[in-house]
Amino acid sequence: MRAALIAVVALVICGAAGVAHAYPQFQLGKEPTCTACHIAPAGGGLLNPMGEETAGDIATREGDPSFLHGKYTPPDWLALGGDVRAAAGFSDNGKPNPAGFPMQLEGYAAANHDGFTGYLTLGVGMPNPDNPVSALLLREHWVMYRSAEGSESGFYVRAGRFMPVYGLRLAEHPVYTRRFGGTPLYGETYGVSAGWLSAGAEVHLTGFVHDPIRDAIETGDGAALYAEKRVTDTFSLGVEGRYATSDTETRTQGGVTGKLWLEGPEVQLSGEVQVVHQTIDPDASRNQLVGYLMGSWAVRHGFLLDVGIGHYDENLAIKNLDRDALDVNLHWFFHSHVEFLLTNRVALIGLGSGGDTSGYSLLQLHYRI
Repeated sequence: MRAALIAVVALVICGAAGVAHAYPQFQLGKEPTCTACHIAPAGGGLLNPMGEETAGDIATREGDPSFLHGKYTPPDWLALGGDVRAAAGFSDNGKPNPAGFPMQLEGYAAANHDGFTGYLTLGVGMPNPDNPVSALLLREHWVMYRSAEGSESGFYVRAGRFMPVYGLRLAEHPVYTRRFGGTPLYGETYGVSAGWLSAGAEVHLTGFVHDPIRDAIETGDGAALYAEKRVTDTFSLGVEGRYATSDTETRTQGGVTGKLWLEGPEVQLSGEVQVVHQTIDPDASRNQLVGYLMGSWAVRHGFLLDVGIGHYDENLAIKNLDRDALDVNLHWFFHSHVEFLLTNRVALIGLGSGGDTSGYSLLQLHYRI
């Protein structure tokens, strides 16, 4: 037990760049909501017992899906976990370049009592050269009250540092609707959110301010709204809106999401479209369009294939600024704690008229502690 505890402490103190999120590809086929498997109301991060059971069910080799493979069991009021990711492969921005790097080493802890939860994620991000201590990343830390657990209907209130709930919430941060649509990597803010969660619907409203202490991707203050309704057993529809303003720009955006489960082939289609209006100063503004469509197919037990098409138009008034990407990702859930992911992208600017074609191919190893 002492060795297990030392390992947990080491993982919490250490860390590397990267973020683990939920897999909404499973939502209609496996569980009704992200929060059915995760402690956070938006999904991602630490799994609850249902999430651990699901991780075992989808894996080629189940094993013990609980924390540390069941070698140490925390008390009922405490949940512990973590994620480790590394990647190797190549990127091509005119010529192939080998690539290999750590992506993530984060530890999670959640304490709960009588509907209240305190949550903490600790790792290491990219440091500011002038401030090495900034590498220590207390990425998420929040407290929450929730009136129900699992997929049961109920409301929640949450305050602290977290990503405002918005959009499809896909795990892959290079996806255009994440990167350009309001939820980029390291885009967490300080905020207060309230919402309603049930098997058939979810609503999240967040008011937020940028992190005043450390450098962050998000520099604006504002609010975000996301609401999703499960129209039928196999189809859900969502609407979203977001406003953020800072010293350099103001962004007003809105969009829709949709998810469709095809029972026969076990394919889930997920899509999102956003329109963004960016104002830089009173005399300078532009309209942007960002979208993503992805099909996720359970090829066989333990294997999931994602094929996605992304589009981002930086300024609808100027030609050949638009970007298009084709993503092909193959997940192998080898074990309830181990995932191999082969992720590939080919990207074009102006359909080849605005710059060089680029891309990458990376093999990731993901270990869930």
